Amino acid sequence: MDVLSAVLDTVRLTSTIVVQTRLTAPWGMRTEPRDSFAFHVVSGGAAWFAADGHDPIALAAGEVVVLAPGQGHTLRSHPGAPVRDVMELLADGLLCRPPAGDSADGTRLVCGSFRFDDPHGTLLAVLPPVLHARATAGDAGPWLAHTIDLLTHESFGDQPGNATIANRLCDALFVYLVRSHLASRPDAPASWLRGLDDPQIRDALTLIHERPDHAWSVATLAGRVGMSRAAFAARFAELVGQTPIRYLTQWRVQQASGLLRDDQGSIESIARRVGYESPVAFAKAFKRSTGLPPGAYRRRGPVVTPWSARSLTQPPPASA
Repeated sequence: MDVLSAVLDTVRLTSTIVVQTRLTAPWGMRTEPRDSFAFHVVSGGAAWFAADGHDPIALAAGEVVVLAPGQGHTLRSHPGAPVRDVMELLADGLLCRPPAGDSADGTRLVCGSFRFDDPHGTLLAVLPPVLHARATAGDAGPWLAHTIDLLTHESFGDQPGNATIANRLCDALFVYLVRSHLASRPDAPASWLRGLDDPQIRDALTLIHERPDHAWSVATLAGRVGMSRAAFAARFAELVGQTPIRYLTQWRVQQASGLLRDDQGSIESIARRVGYESPVAFAKAFKRSTGLPPGAYRRRGPVVTPWSARSLTQPPPASA
């Protein structure tokens, strides 16, 4: 399994469509900050999107915008159009799905949320506050255009299974957007996402993600990707922003966190599955990374991580 797929599997992405509508100008909606990613797909017409503290973005048919958690935003037919709270509009039935065969005039929108359980900021820390993609832009064009066409067909259709298919298409849309962001940001800050651009560092990351239980060392990883130990360690730190062993430890903790949340086995068995022969060593590494011992983490259960979540490279919070 590739690194991005492994991360996405670990954070458990779930997409939910909230709005499927056609609107005729003037219109506007305001969404207050949420603890999930918000997305808007313009499948017809045009709209203006403005995240709090950011410049407005003009959106045309075939464009998608995704907003990170913790930020409010507006979507409207044109700058200056009056807005109402989106929850009020939903309650009043003003964002209902138009009937099949309804006119294509106005602005067609598919809106919803991406939610995932990312307590260590593995994915949150490497994504920008706003992701914006156009179906007419470079390599993104073909896949985005086809995905939007399928999403529109399923969102506004009335066949059995439409909702399930549309939500799964949104899952794919999120992965496409992250992959497109990766390809378009060669100058991005050091992170595992940037490391995927380098073939040898990507191979090393893949080895770590596929076999977190293996007794990896810097020397063995370097040998497996055909580099000297010193050159590998320097390039890994430059691109990923931390040492290979530090990254290995954090990925082990990330995997262990998922197993603990799912209650899959004893703490001792989980320790062995992620590469620790000693439960004591595992407990120390886990607490150093998360601020909680494994048992306390399991009892606490899943928590929502805000956009301001600390980076994996930052010190852990103090223990409760």
